[in-house]
Order: sequence, then C-alpha cells, then structure tokens
Amino acid sequence: MLLLFVGCVVLFAVKLILDWRRKRLKNYPPGPRGLPLIGNLLQVSRLIRETRFHWGVWRELAARYGPVVQVRLGLANPLLIVSGRDAVLDFLGRRDFDARPDTFEIRHRSFGKKRGIVLNDGPDWTEQKRFLLKVLKDFGFGKQSMEDLVLEDASMLCNILMDKMLDTTIDVHDFSEVTAIAVISSLWNLIAGRRCDPTEKESEMVEILRILKESFRNGSATGSLWQHIPFLRFIMPKYSGFADQQQRVSAMSNYFLDEVARHKQNKKQGESNDLIDKYLDEIASRNNNESSFDELQLVVLLKDLFSAGIETTSNTIGFAISYLAKYPDTQTKIQDELDHIIGSIGVPKLVYKNSLPHLNATIAEVLRLANVAPTTIAHRAVVDCSLLGYDVEKNWSVIGNLRSVHMDPDHWVDSEAFRPERFIDTRGKYVEDPWLMPFGSGRRKCIGENLARISLFLFLASLLQKFRFGLAPGETAPCLLGVNGFTVSPPHINIVITSRCHDKK
Repeated sequence: MLLLFVGCVVLFAVKLILDWRRKRLKNYPPGPRGLPLIGNLLQVSRLIRETRFHWGVWRELAARYGPVVQVRLGLANPLLIVSGRDAVLDFLGRRDFDARPDTFEIRHRSFGKKRGIVLNDGPDWTEQKRFLLKVLKDFGFGKQSMEDLVLEDASMLCNILMDKMLDTTIDVHDFSEVTAIAVISSLWNLIAGRRCDPTEKESEMVEILRILKESFRNGSATGSLWQHIPFLRFIMPKYSGFADQQQRVSAMSNYFLDEVARHKQNKKQGESNDLIDKYLDEIASRNNNESSFDELQLVVLLKDLFSAGIETTSNTIGFAISYLAKYPDTQTKIQDELDHIIGSIGVPKLVYKNSLPHLNATIAEVLRLANVAPTTIAHRAVVDCSLLGYDVEKNWSVIGNLRSVHMDPDHWVDSEAFRPERFIDTRGKYVEDPWLMPFGSGRRKCIGENLARISLFLFLASLLQKFRFGLAPGETAPCLLGVNGFTVSPPHINIVITSRCHDKK
C-alpha cells in the first residue's frame, strides 16, 4: 500500500513537471491558475453561484483573459472557451475542430462507444448523417408535407390551451413543457410512424420528456463533476450526480429499445413507413460486422433526434410568450399583422412569412436574447494546431460562446434591451442579421435548424392568432434570464392566457 502511494505521488510530481515544461515551451491560451487534480473547478463553481449561469462564467473569463480562455476542469484535457464573433466563426469553420470529445460520459449514454450524430465524429458520423438526411427528406422533412404536420401540432396545442388553460394562471416554465409533446409530434411521426397526442394516453412519452428535461437542467456544455474527476462515480455516485444520470440514461435507452423492438415485431416484409423501418432495412442489407449500422446505433440516433427536436424549440416558444407578456405593445403589433394578413379563421402558413415582419423580428430577437443554447456543444481538436495565435493540442476540447456574439454591445445597439425593431428596416421589412447564429455555424451546425424555424413561426403564429398572453397580477417586472442548465429554459413567471375571439366580436 505504501509503495502504491509513493508511486502515485511520483507520477503526480512528474506530471506537474511535464505540464510546467510544456507551458514554458508553448504559447497556450491564457486562463485562471488552478489547483492540482481539480484544476479550476472551484473557481468555476464560485462564478456559477455569483452569476447564476454557466454563460456568466464564460462572460467573466472572456472579460478578464480575452477571446480564447483556457480552463482545466478536474483531470480532463484543457477546455477552451472561444468568445466574440470573429473568433467563434474562425473556430467553427475549421476542420481542425470538427470532432467531438471522447469521454466516458459520452460513451456511457451510447452503450460504451461513440454512436449517433450529435456526439460522434469520423467516418461513422458522416455515414450516419448522410443516411439520416436522405431518409428524412424522402419522408417529407423540409417539404410542404412537413409544414402540414407542424400545423396539425400547432392546432393541437391551441386546442389544449382552449380546453384546459384558458383564463387561468400558468407558470411559463410549465407552459414550455406542455408545448414539448406538441413540438416533437411531427418529427416523431417521421421517426416512428405515429403522432404524439397529449390528450390521449402518452404516459411513457410524457415520462421520457420529463427525464430529458431533467438531463438538460442538470447538465452543462462542459460536462459533469464525475466526468471531470472520474473516480467520484465509484466512491460517491449519488453526490457526484452519476447515479441519477445513470437512471436517466437507462430509462431513455429502454424506451427507445422497446420502440425498435415493436417495429421489428410489427414490420411487414417490403414495407418501410418511417425512419426506424428504413434503418432496420439498412441493417439487414449490410449484414456484416464492419458496418456502422446496428440496433444500438439506431437507438442512440433516436435519442439524438428526440433531444435535439424538442429542447430548443419548446424553450424558445416559452421565452417568446414570456417576452410578449411583458411587452404587450409588441404582441399587439404582431396580432394586428396576423389579423390583417391571415384573419381570425385563416390558417397560418409559410407563404405568409414575408408579410409578417413583426413576428419574424420578434422570433429573431427572442433567439438573440434568450440564448437557449448559449454555447455550442463541445468540439475536439483532431490535430495540434493554433487558434488566434495560441497553441492548441490534439484532443483539447473547445466550445464557442454564442451568447457573446448575440450580446456584443459593439454590434447590437442597447444589446440588453428587447427591441425586435432592430430587425426591421426603414421600409418596414424584416431583415436578417449575420451576427445571429442560434443554431451554430460550420459543418457541425444543427441539422434540425430548418424544422426548428418552421416550428417557431407556425406555432407562434397560431398561438398569437387565437390567444392573448399577459402577466399575472403581481408579475410587474419579471426577470427573463431563464433557468440555468445545459440549455437555458424559460423563467418561472406567471402569465394569464385569454382567448382573442372575445376581442373580435
């Protein structure tokens, strides 16, 4: 035992000496000095407590050290935080940073190896992504039929509000959870061949949505405590969060494994009605051990689509409702547009999009201010390289601070204020701003961007056509920063929903 202890001390001392020598020879990015073993974990934890958000940590560090900051979180490789539009675009546009970190946490959620498309890289990722996009396109993803599916979901959500929530006070945070099952319904129809209807028995789906929400609330782009200090999952699994995460991963895996099993059991020869059917056909056609197509890969792919298809869209809708309740004049402008262009009984469609500048501008401003995804998912350097003149070693992790771009006061006049008109020109037309990049940039840009934009427009147009959203009594000046997590979720503020049909009589 003594010999083992001495050996560990010697190895640790050697590591410190080698790290020190490397720092003298290399031009590494600046960052806060950390402690042995835990690195900057204590400093990051303190800044999270002070600022209440992970993005607050990156803002403080960027202000102190510049556009590229190095932090060490436990025993993992250094993490770089890249801030500012030029630096973020440079980083996201480089193939040097196209990979994903290879960590136990990532492998743990995908049955022991890197799978899927969100947290994967290399030839398998390319093959899976190409297959996914082709199949979804064949089933109508991004086409007219997709618009029709989303409109059905928006109508379903409006009916739920009319039946259950009208003239009652509701927490916006809870409202976004109500929208989640409506948001995923159209995508789930392409994936599994059936729609989700919260008015029917969808207890399993509702439970998975709850678990997914917990995962996002308890996570961050930089990883978990047990990832930074791996031995914690063995000696204190509950305190480190590993036990809870293990339960969530198991529950989601079992749900999608059962879905795949149902498809295998019910699938008829020669019929392929959805993504799962097509994938099972692909597995059968390959029939070799070298293929990247197998049932575990399919389950992780379903997890990726399910997670990416819900969180940002439902949260953004919740934030939009929050801002419009707080700023009723903007809500009135949008509803006047809707009344004029579509009317009270017309169906909102994408063909009207260019005729609704205030709705488009409000969506853009909410995406800018809410920053539901304040950073990119972590990337990994695939080679030794440089970034803004600093040396970066292979396998270091890098995240892009998207919020720093969206809140840059040098570009956005009065950047902290809610001003949708910044996206409307002197002719009253909506204009896009290249500084707005809520879905990232480069080759790892969110593949669901088109569906997310369609959903945001059609859901909000449908909701605002039929309902008025106002602050509940007592909510005079609510804070709209939201709730911290891997993504930022809508704030806990109370609103009242009323039908607009009374206004038009």
